Amino acid sequence: MEVKHRFTVFIGLLVVAVLVTYMFAFQVRYDQVAVLTTFDRVGTDAVKHEPGLYFKLPWPIQKVQQYDTRVRLLDHRLEQVSTQDGKSVVIRTYMAWRIDDPTAFFVNLQSPQGAQAKLAPLLSEEVSGTVGRYRMDQLVNTDRDQVMLARIEQEALARLDRRLSSLGYGVKVQQVGIRRLVLPQENTEQVFETMRQTRQRLAARARVSGEAQANAITSQAESAKRRILAFAKRRAQAIRSEGDKEAAQYYAAFKQDEALAIFLRRIETLESVLPHNTTFILDAEQLSLEDLFGGGTAGHE
Repeated sequence: MEVKHRFTVFIGLLVVAVLVTYMFAFQVRYDQVAVLTTFDRVGTDAVKHEPGLYFKLPWPIQKVQQYDTRVRLLDHRLEQVSTQDGKSVVIRTYMAWRIDDPTAFFVNLQSPQGAQAKLAPLLSEEVSGTVGRYRMDQLVNTDRDQVMLARIEQEALARLDRRLSSLGYGVKVQQVGIRRLVLPQENTEQVFETMRQTRQRLAARARVSGEAQANAITSQAESAKRRILAFAKRRAQAIRSEGDKEAAQYYAAFKQDEALAIFLRRIETLESVLPHNTTFILDAEQLSLEDLFGGGTAGHE
């Protein structure tokens, strides 16, 4: 019985210690920030950033409001907005945000749920206002260079950040994005027709550019051809002139003994006709060596 009594006392003391600790102390994790209020008022040293164990006066004298410092995501609903050229588009946006000033957040928004409720319409207003400054073809286009969604998101982020800073909510916007973009039925055919016309203009422009390049290449080739032919003709004429000049010297020498010139020419012909030690047999009764090599040579001797 004594052992059981001691165990009961131990359990009772442990429960009391837990209750006292709960009443007079609180813990802050590494991913949290705590705001300590005294009679619902925020003091000068009310915000606890560092993780650890802190002491406080029991409720209702002091209260502790703990907030998660990690980035939160606000996923907004689908909304229809108008573009600069009067077209309608349905978009779904999102916003990543975190608590930047716990004191201002506690005073103005109280809780993350209250913050989501006030941030959602602000997100809708700033994104709608930004999209309204752009045309439909800057939202949907087959040419990636014409799509301005990333630019729209950056502008909406800057506008929303300035708006929240002026309101003093203690919230920092990390990112604003367009999660989904839907074309209404009445605009779908117009968008497709615009895209077809755009592709046709691009194709026609490409054809014109290709034809211009082909004409330029053809013109350059013809010009190069004419220059090469002119150079070849000039070179051939120069070689022909040099050959005629050298031939004239030989003609002058051969003119002094025409029979010798004919004999040498026939020797050259035989060397080209009978190469590689060829044996050439002639009928002595039909053709004499004088006929073959020129009988005029003996006469000159």
